[in-house]
Amino acid sequence: MKFIKKNKWSLLASFLLPLVLMAIILAITGIYWGSSRSILAGDAYHQYVAIHSLYRNILHSGGSQGFLYTFTSGLGLNLYAFSAYYMGSFLMPFTFFFNVHNMPDALYLLTLIKFGLIGLSAFISFKNMYKKLPQVVVLALSVAFSLMSFLTSQLEIIMWLDVFILLPLIIWGLHRLMNEQKRWLYFISLLIVFIQNYYFGFMIALFLVFYFLARMTFDKWSWHKVLDFVVTSLLAGLSSLIMLLPMYLDLRANNSDALTSLSGVFTENAHLFDLFAKNFVGAYDTTQFDAIPMIYVGMVPLGLAFLFFFAKSIKRRTKFAFLGLLVLFIASFYLQALDLFWQGMHSPNMFLHRYAFLFSLLIILMALESCKRWKEFRTWHLLVVSAVFALFYLATFYFGHYHYLTTVQIILTFLFGLAYFILGLNLIHRWISIRALIPVLFVFMVSEAGVNGLYQVQGVQKEWNFASRDYYNRQVDTLAPIAEKINALTGTTFARTDNTNPDTANDGMKYNFNTISQFSSVRNSNSSSIMRQLGFHTDSTYLNLRYPGNTLLMDALFGVKYNINQSQPEKYGFKSVSKTSPLNALNENQEALSLGIFVPGEFVNAKFEDRDETSAILNNQTAFVDALSKTKTTLFQPFYTTSEATSDKITGTGDSVTLTRPESSTDNEVSVTYGITAPAHSQIYLSVPNISYINSNAENTLVTISNVENNKITRTLSSYYIGTNDTGRFINLGTFSKATDLKVTLAFPENSQVSFDTTSFWSLDTQAYSQVMSTLKARSPKTQLTKNGATLQTNTSEKGEVFLSIPYDKGWSAKIDGKTVKVSKAQEGFMKVQVPAGKHTLRLSFFPNGLKTGILCFVLGIVLFITYDVLRRKSSLKN
Repeated sequence: MKFIKKNKWSLLASFLLPLVLMAIILAITGIYWGSSRSILAGDAYHQYVAIHSLYRNILHSGGSQGFLYTFTSGLGLNLYAFSAYYMGSFLMPFTFFFNVHNMPDALYLLTLIKFGLIGLSAFISFKNMYKKLPQVVVLALSVAFSLMSFLTSQLEIIMWLDVFILLPLIIWGLHRLMNEQKRWLYFISLLIVFIQNYYFGFMIALFLVFYFLARMTFDKWSWHKVLDFVVTSLLAGLSSLIMLLPMYLDLRANNSDALTSLSGVFTENAHLFDLFAKNFVGAYDTTQFDAIPMIYVGMVPLGLAFLFFFAKSIKRRTKFAFLGLLVLFIASFYLQALDLFWQGMHSPNMFLHRYAFLFSLLIILMALESCKRWKEFRTWHLLVVSAVFALFYLATFYFGHYHYLTTVQIILTFLFGLAYFILGLNLIHRWISIRALIPVLFVFMVSEAGVNGLYQVQGVQKEWNFASRDYYNRQVDTLAPIAEKINALTGTTFARTDNTNPDTANDGMKYNFNTISQFSSVRNSNSSSIMRQLGFHTDSTYLNLRYPGNTLLMDALFGVKYNINQSQPEKYGFKSVSKTSPLNALNENQEALSLGIFVPGEFVNAKFEDRDETSAILNNQTAFVDALSKTKTTLFQPFYTTSEATSDKITGTGDSVTLTRPESSTDNEVSVTYGITAPAHSQIYLSVPNISYINSNAENTLVTISNVENNKITRTLSSYYIGTNDTGRFINLGTFSKATDLKVTLAFPENSQVSFDTTSFWSLDTQAYSQVMSTLKARSPKTQLTKNGATLQTNTSEKGEVFLSIPYDKGWSAKIDGKTVKVSKAQEGFMKVQVPAGKHTLRLSFFPNGLKTGILCFVLGIVLFITYDVLRRKSSLKN
């Protein structure tokens, strides 16, 4: 309380200044409460608004949904492991007061609050670490820390911000541990950061080892301090196993991302003057690929960090220790091995050098040490540092490769630098009273942080684009009522829903329906690998699992009961739920199976062809349904074009075809038209593999299907756009009860050239399909969803196995009529359970693998820490 009373206005300012500055920066960018531009840029639109909506939906579920497992993403997701990276924020419960319509406002508000809390946490920590420093100096450095480029350039990644609320507390805790033998703050803050975000926790843990060793050089070596640091850190790590162990076991079992191998000695796009290029005021290159580390934390902190090496009261060994730590960071920015070391030997997907914030933190900590010793500095120290800065800034400008540095940024850097030099001279010589100078310095530092923050946020806008709120609202106004209708129709009965033209891959999370699609760093790669072989779009790391662009057969087998179809042709067996908009886009699949499929005897894994070819995918789909039905079916047949026409130039080699618009053409696209005859009783598809667009900003294909049976009249049946980069290869051309002559046109707007592999047309025999689905539906148990699980009712005349379209995870357990039975892996990525003949209740429950052990470790770690702390305090009192 004494600290609060003494520093109450500075505490308030430390929270409000970063919050207000960020609010102003966002407002200048066109983002404010209720603005037409949302704060959703990049992953914030595609992931974080959906994750916050999911959290809110669970809170509002009345206990029917749990925080351990969800079916709203990727067929099914270990939500507990997922939360170790995405959902650990203490502020997540505030989503209770929002809904999917205003969730962008929630993210806007939470972002501002988090920046304010970072400033508050920094002030509290820094002021307690350096009690004699004037409040305004600590406040200025706290604002600089809270608005460092690493944060402002990546503010859309909202779950990272919580780490920086805890980071100053961890450092303060470490200082208390070393200086006062007080261990609780360090233990608790470190434990929380491990639980909230294991990824950043790993990097922070590495830094703490190096920083501890560097700080040990200030005083005489003490094994007691080493013991305190090691034991407290290890026990925090032990207690954090309540989250880390289930997360680790999930990653090891279900995440196929291998460690990144070195491709060379140096990091990509590294140049000599990177360190100073990123210390120009407002410097922003990219947060995508080939980025230079975001290390800017202010010119004054950087200058003070350099002055650290001129302080007489700092021992030479300490200077070498901190110099070594700085060199380690700089070397890490340039050397691949060290760069990967900080990031767990795994190269990130964009947002490179994710440990760069630790360099900024180190600069702030060295700046604080210099401020503590300001009276030791002389004019020549300031002149040397200023000369070095000027030399390197000029060299960066004249000899660097930094096209993103603008004239305005260079002028701003010069002007701020000049102002700080003059203020520094005044502070050394005291020509003007310090009481008058320090507030002026404070104003300059806060202004600089604000200007730099503005450049960072506007860089994000140019590169990622903060999504239009109008666009977001249109999507919500369409999809939210449909999702509500689905939930009203299904209740607790299991059903999956997917959108033929989704807004994002995480629509299931956002709107609260069960789905196949997923876009997430935490996912089940084993099941996604099988889904790839069955024709669903994935990428090499399985970050994406996309529903669109597959066949009717996959809809049925994976329980896709509902389609949101706003433009594509009608699918066989799908019936519209309503005639009124927007519910007329909702179609119910009459042939959809449930979560489980009973297989008489034993389910034997189908043999899949691991070839990226259309025929191989359809063979895999047929083999899969044969394994489930215990039959031999012929479902898919190729059929051929009757004509092919284009006004564009056709070239190509091997299986690749290239369409090039003639120079004399006035069209803004290339196109090709195929004549076909759709077989009777068929659902037909066009496969166009590996489309490559010359215009990366227009990667869409317009598909037009026309009936040409009447020679005099061409009747357009359907015309719709598809984005072919995030979809499977099967373009839906509709269902036909009788043989029908058609024209199919593929147009590629705003492209003068397009390449793709050989096209092929395929028909699904709807009569054979209906027959096999009738067999499987009779064997598909009724399924009710429960909290973190499901209940299936089986009624069979013989024993067998229930195949479950749930990604295999050791966290699943099963009971039949209350008796525990084994859950086995099926088809290398899914699950099966053996069931006896007759009527039975199969209950599936999910409890994360390793969580029981993690809870024991959590309790044990805390008990051991309390015991250790008591014993150490008693030992200190005796001594």
